[in-house]
Amino acid sequence: MVGERQHVCGNPACQKERHRQACARFHERDPDYDPQTRFTAKLVKVDPSARDQVIPLETIDWRYARKVVGLKVATLVQETGKVLLRQSRDVVLVQPK
Repeated sequence: MVGERQHVCGNPACQKERHRQACARFHERDPDYDPQTRFTAKLVKVDPSARDQVIPLETIDWRYARKVVGLKVATLVQETGKVLLRQSRDVVLVQPK
């Protein structure tokens, strides 16, 4: 019993169903809720349609990345990206015309 007017079944199957219904109502009220989408929106600084016109590593908000994952991980990812970008540019320059 929850309060004087509400009665709630304690059966695990009932609780699971109540949780499922509550989640469904939440997602119905807020269909755009998606943690990954929100994280990406904060992380990527450039409009997706303009991504071809910018330097790839400058599209990331590295301050936000460091805040979320920490200095060491963000630096590792950033430096790895620089190495891969340099290497891919070198490969393009070496290819015969």
